[in-house]
Amino acid sequence: MSPGTRRTFALAATLALAGSAIAAPIVAQDAPNVDDLMFGSTYAPETGTPGGSIVIADWQIPDQLNPYYVSAFVNTQVFAATNDQLWDVSADFKYIPELAVSIPTISNGGVRIDAEPTEVCENRREGYEDIPGFEMDINIRPGLKWSDGETLDLNDYKYTMVDWMLDPDNVGLYGGTDGYNLIDRFEVSEDGLTATLHFCTGFTGYYGLFSAPPLPEHYMTTIPVADAAQLSYPVGPGLENAPVSGPFKYASASPSAIELVRNENWVSPWTGDPAYLDRVVYRFFDGAKDAMIAAFLAGEIDLATDLLQGDYSAIAGVDPSIGVAAIKPAWEYEHFDFNQAGNGPGMGHPALTDPNVRMALAHAIDKTELYETVYPGTPMPEDEPCSPVPPGLYYRTTEGLTCIEFDPAKAVEMLDASGWVDTDGDGIRDKDGVKLSLLHCHTGAGFRVAAGDYLASKFRDIGVELINTASPETVFAGWNEAPPDAQCSLTRGNYDTAEFAWVNSFNLFGNSYTVYHSTFIPSEENGGAGANFVRLNDPRM
Repeated sequence: MSPGTRRTFALAATLALAGSAIAAPIVAQDAPNVDDLMFGSTYAPETGTPGGSIVIADWQIPDQLNPYYVSAFVNTQVFAATNDQLWDVSADFKYIPELAVSIPTISNGGVRIDAEPTEVCENRREGYEDIPGFEMDINIRPGLKWSDGETLDLNDYKYTMVDWMLDPDNVGLYGGTDGYNLIDRFEVSEDGLTATLHFCTGFTGYYGLFSAPPLPEHYMTTIPVADAAQLSYPVGPGLENAPVSGPFKYASASPSAIELVRNENWVSPWTGDPAYLDRVVYRFFDGAKDAMIAAFLAGEIDLATDLLQGDYSAIAGVDPSIGVAAIKPAWEYEHFDFNQAGNGPGMGHPALTDPNVRMALAHAIDKTELYETVYPGTPMPEDEPCSPVPPGLYYRTTEGLTCIEFDPAKAVEMLDASGWVDTDGDGIRDKDGVKLSLLHCHTGAGFRVAAGDYLASKFRDIGVELINTASPETVFAGWNEAPPDAQCSLTRGNYDTAEFAWVNSFNLFGNSYTVYHSTFIPSEENGGAGANFVRLNDPRM
């Protein structure tokens, strides 16, 4: 679970692996029907060798490990090893059952659309009154246990999705409650292995809801809901007591390292085997990417993650006895965001509510020159540097998309037409007494500092000031961690522009609403729910 899709140029991911190669992703081709497209997986895991350990590194640090609050990619890497869900997405981009015995579909009778719209649906959005709801059957594998030995069944899912998610004290939920709040009936069988639930209106992302893991009812009910973000899965003492559903469980945790050990209560749904590795260690370098790379080159870590194409030269010379460096496609890209809240400079500059201003800024950027500035000497990708994330299987629906043309004269013309002009001769445009000065926020990584400096120079040429600001402590902080006045907080909206990487979910329906729908603009009113950090509020979307 991580931030969803937005815009700008794609970068291939660079990974450093000790003693291993990387398989290129498999791109699904046109399928004859929906069932084949979504569920016809040919995934067949190979048998592993029991024993051993691995050390995985990231130059960022995690802040908490409850998957319903997470926003940073580094967090997701850890709990991907500790959490299972009803179904997952396989390497060939198909839904496959994990905790579930099977996946309910319309064709197999597991999903049944109502003949008539439900008369009472308190949470139905305006304009959805005539959309019928649907009933859905789910099942779960018998004999499942949490890592502490307690029974894991559909009562945990009902607790997570109905009781815990919808508790009014639960704030800062990354994905919000959309979809969960449309469930008006959730009936679990006496043995906890089957359930029938009813959505009071149509909801596109229902598969995505069950691609999130359950939380252990017996554990979470001991923690006040209002304190769950801080106390349920903390990165520190106590995490070892938090039950998990996946192949590994927590042994110890600190901001510099998290140790996982095999969960003896877990078996693979595909092979029936327990986890093969004895131990998984995550090391974190608190922003020091160079230190992580040095540790990889010295053979101290097995896998260095969260690297980009421009980092390849730093690891290319790794001793073959230690490992291999490789550049492979990834569903990840760097993007430049405009905060459209209009709350004032530093909180969504009012100029950014004007699409002509946003387009003018886009015309001011030479994306090829930007790439060459940030990654000098690194070969350009084959695709245009503004192409959508590869392979674009689900997110790119319009053929023939091209880069926005680099045209500073056009940018000047559009800003002039929008009334942003330099009235006092200081080189910075203004309007109604407000300077066109933008607070630009990022993590402080070297390539982002370089990109911010480049953007600032290009914007200066058209009369716009960009204040290049590194805020690693606040930019990704969740609603519960970031004070209301925290500068450069994406979730709080205290920025004008921002640059960070976006790692796409392979889950087709996992986060479309949370990123784009206006109800998912984090606010005091909705308890900080959602990932619409750019505050997009456009009826056409």
